[in-house]
Amino acid sequence: MCANRRLMYKILLSLLFLLMATPAKAALEVTIYLMRSATDATTATTTYDYVDQYTISHTNSADFVQAVNRVTGLNLVQSGPTGQNVSLFMRGGDSNHTLVTMNGLPIGDASTTNGLHDFGNNFMGTITGIEIVKNPSGAMVGPNSIGGVVNFITGDVYESSIDFGLASNDTRSIRAKTFTTVDNTVVSISIDGTSSDGISVVPNGAESDGYDARSINVSTNTITESGKLKTSHTVTNNNSDLDTTVDDTDYTATVGSHIHSIHYTQGKTSLAYGYSAYDRTYVNGSETDTYDSERHTLLGTYTITGNGVDIVPGIEYTNVSADFNNTGSYTSSVDAWEYNTAIFVNTNWIATEDWIISTGIRRDTLEDYDDYTTARIGSSYTISSDLQLRTNWSNSVRTPTLYERYGADNYGYTGNKLLEVERGETIDVGFTLGQLDVVYYTTWIDNAITYSNSTYTNSAGTSTRKGVEMNYAHQLTEEWHHDIGAHWSVAEDSDHSQLLRRPRWTVNNSLSKTVDKYTTTLAHTYTGTHVDLDASTYARKDMPGVHTFDLHHTVYFDTSTSISASIRNITDESYEQPDGYAQDGRNFAITYSKKF
Repeated sequence: MCANRRLMYKILLSLLFLLMATPAKAALEVTIYLMRSATDATTATTTYDYVDQYTISHTNSADFVQAVNRVTGLNLVQSGPTGQNVSLFMRGGDSNHTLVTMNGLPIGDASTTNGLHDFGNNFMGTITGIEIVKNPSGAMVGPNSIGGVVNFITGDVYESSIDFGLASNDTRSIRAKTFTTVDNTVVSISIDGTSSDGISVVPNGAESDGYDARSINVSTNTITESGKLKTSHTVTNNNSDLDTTVDDTDYTATVGSHIHSIHYTQGKTSLAYGYSAYDRTYVNGSETDTYDSERHTLLGTYTITGNGVDIVPGIEYTNVSADFNNTGSYTSSVDAWEYNTAIFVNTNWIATEDWIISTGIRRDTLEDYDDYTTARIGSSYTISSDLQLRTNWSNSVRTPTLYERYGADNYGYTGNKLLEVERGETIDVGFTLGQLDVVYYTTWIDNAITYSNSTYTNSAGTSTRKGVEMNYAHQLTEEWHHDIGAHWSVAEDSDHSQLLRRPRWTVNNSLSKTVDKYTTTLAHTYTGTHVDLDASTYARKDMPGVHTFDLHHTVYFDTSTSISASIRNITDESYEQPDGYAQDGRNFAITYSKKF
């Protein structure tokens, strides 16, 4: 498609519902946590998912993979069992196209070589909810969100509780939550500890690769006559055994993080400060590799409302630094920092009780770069109580990592300080008909950052990702409920070759029955055929589709006591995903919960 035709196509679809101006209605109640919008109107015009604490706890979800495995459009690739590295491919995007935030502020580890976030270190004991936005979100939350955003929420605990868990492979867990009120401040504390012997990462390996994960969150919520102050402080420490292509008994990883945020709101003004630091150490025999990074973020917004319109201008400043060293036969290092300053405006217009228009624009200044602009425009229109339409156009960029710009290794690699940003834009059109939701999307990615000739460069050509998401929730009877989600995706490079680890089809569905004090759910997940790299030869190979079935059952003895039991991979499917990395066979988990 030529540039002019493509531009016309995007404009026409983006303006699909922008037909006439009519009287305004009152603003919607705030539900989205990301601070760039004053109302939840933004979520009505984009593809937005939310995983609540109830779902996390009642499916015995230890980590991010288990918590979101029924969210359509997410393909998670874990390099082995729980505790190992996890990459997220959202809507066929690349693994470094998802911005990760906590309480609305970015928490990315700047010491990673290609900018991807390892979701394998995100355990759920201190998380109260997960927001997922599946559109480029540069205008709302900034760069590195070509695929979308995953926002972890921590904070308020409304009742004290303690959970004890046992699972296969000698897995043990304890989670505790409590809160207290001091004058006008509520202090919430959440603690999570999980350890497991695990299984071997190597298929049919003899040595088990376990993990030990610890996290604590302390949050405060202070309300005064002049404003509201919220703070969140999370500290994690995860230890895991690693493998190469064979059992490696002395290869381990230790990943620690400190993530802190302060949000202050007074009237229409909101100020926030976020700090995140990572300390990763990999030991293999006598070799020790270290990766350290820090990130500081300052964010300020001001909300203007009236006549059904909210306008939120703001400014954001981020400073990141990274220092890492690989030793041994392969040496690699980086010691650098950079800053980014941005101004933005996001707006929502409740044009009528049926029609919403949401827009945004942002201007970023990255150190040693030309300024770049990202934007969005979306609309939703309610035709009837059963039928709603929506469309959205948005874009974002991926900025080069510090390693891609300044790194070096002993094989001749040197960073490229002249790299330009990678650009992506998406347009989607969707509708909701009763309990059925369908959306079609197309994503174009230009200026992709690729490795060649001992450095990174921006490639020519356009890579295309397109697909359809479908979700259907059906209340069969008062007791029975059926949910099904399906995602069809085509992810191709600029030369039209299928991209790795992105299946054409993924399907998840569940059948639940709730009777008095019992809830039972049978869940099915299908990951379709896809292309991968052979773990030994690194040649492209076709991977078969995989069906897995899970069973979850919760018994409520009274309002304060319950037991949740899960059997995962009931049929004991043996598979590798990715190639060369074993996944759990049939396994169980049981959790005893007591509220106080």
